[in-house]
Amino acid sequence: MIRLPVGAILGKLGSQPTLGLLNNPCNNSQLRVSFTFVKGTTDINNTVEPQPFGSENDLAIMAGDNPPYDGHPDVTPPPAATKYPSFLNAIFDPNWVDYGPDKIAGNADDTYSGPRSPIKPVFRAVGVTSIPSASNLWVILQLVVFDRGTKLPNLPAFDPAYGYPSVVVLQTSSAAGSATPPAPSAVTDFCTPLKTVNVMYGMTQDNPDTPVDEGGIPIRTMPEASTQIISVGYNASQRDPDGDGFENSLDPCPFNTDTVWDARKGGQGDSDQFSGTSYPDGIPDSCDPTPTEATAGPPANQPSDHDGDGFPNRGDNCPLISNPDQKDTDRDGIGDACDTPGLDAGTDSAGRPIPPRTVAGKGPDVPDGEEIVCIKVGSITSGGDANVAFSPCQTTLPPVVGGVPVTSAIGAAAGASAGAAGGAAGTRAGVGAAGAAAGGAAGPVTGVGSLSPAGRGVPAWALVAAGLGSAGIIGSLGTVASRLIKARRDK
Repeated sequence: MIRLPVGAILGKLGSQPTLGLLNNPCNNSQLRVSFTFVKGTTDINNTVEPQPFGSENDLAIMAGDNPPYDGHPDVTPPPAATKYPSFLNAIFDPNWVDYGPDKIAGNADDTYSGPRSPIKPVFRAVGVTSIPSASNLWVILQLVVFDRGTKLPNLPAFDPAYGYPSVVVLQTSSAAGSATPPAPSAVTDFCTPLKTVNVMYGMTQDNPDTPVDEGGIPIRTMPEASTQIISVGYNASQRDPDGDGFENSLDPCPFNTDTVWDARKGGQGDSDQFSGTSYPDGIPDSCDPTPTEATAGPPANQPSDHDGDGFPNRGDNCPLISNPDQKDTDRDGIGDACDTPGLDAGTDSAGRPIPPRTVAGKGPDVPDGEEIVCIKVGSITSGGDANVAFSPCQTTLPPVVGGVPVTSAIGAAAGASAGAAGGAAGTRAGVGAAGAAAGGAAGPVTGVGSLSPAGRGVPAWALVAAGLGSAGIIGSLGTVASRLIKARRDK
């Protein structure tokens, strides 16, 4: 098997996300965010570390931008590709607990529940980009692929017949776990719709930032024309305990049903004023202890961060009670400091009563709100329409018969992935034959899928899963306009 050189260009992704900036409504769709994917090292011992959790733009140095972080890389290719991000060793270690006193995930002072045992991937693709309108925030997007049958943290075990499990890691979060919560930034919300165009090359392209020519190496070759390529995606929704259509990661009042306030419109239902002027603070009146004044004195003394913990209200998993660690034990998008049982929400950080809840909380160890599983089968045809067609949601994975997953919705298939939102690839010939039919000299011998992280503030770009899995890594020779599973429901 030919190994792809680190830094080789693998493909590109263009996206048009819908964002909320600095506590404003989640309706900004003016940004165009693009990534160029390069081959990243899989040497888990050759690591690079982010800044400690809580630092703004904590991944900038890993993206190659040194202080003062002007959004332009000083080091190319980025260290996130030439070295292995330490937080991946935290995410993909079943015994990892927390980042330890230095607040840097994946190094020697971390806490583990057993022997340190990070899982080594077989392949990694990396893209980095900065967002000038969000204070030059650097975003790192990775596709991390593991060997067939690998049991990943926080995910069920999957039959090796489903192929190579692959995880999309966005910043420090993934479906397999999160090394840290999202760092404070000007981007406080991510919503639907998300539009992406993805192209993954059949052969590598040369990276001009490296001293060698990496071009012309096969990544993936498509099967013969008219061959159907099947994808299987295992998807899980985010949670919405108050049933108002805004899941926890988007809802500053997850236990108070909002009938007036709208996360995507703002204004109505958020009545605060600041210095005598209307100034919605991003916290709906339904749970705001100070619904007519955005600051109300300490601890914040300013309108954008009610509890003064450094996280803007809409980007804070507990906007009323200071929690600079953003700890979320049950991973339901509600910080432990606010994830208390019962209908009484208690008081905010200044001792002001928080309005009673519409629905009772379950506490920090039990996720609040139902998680809906949606398994989708997708299909494209080699040499045909590059848009992925998906089946309706199903509740169980396709059965494995004779070592081959059978997808009755579209036809027998092989290859798959597993995770919160993902895709996979294979051919009708089965997993073993998929390598010969759709594989390349440099890639795994069956389909490759991708997973999406879940959790508060996780950018929707993680949902490149469908494009990367169903028609990308396996060797799409054209542009794929992916039909993506939504991280957030439309209102």
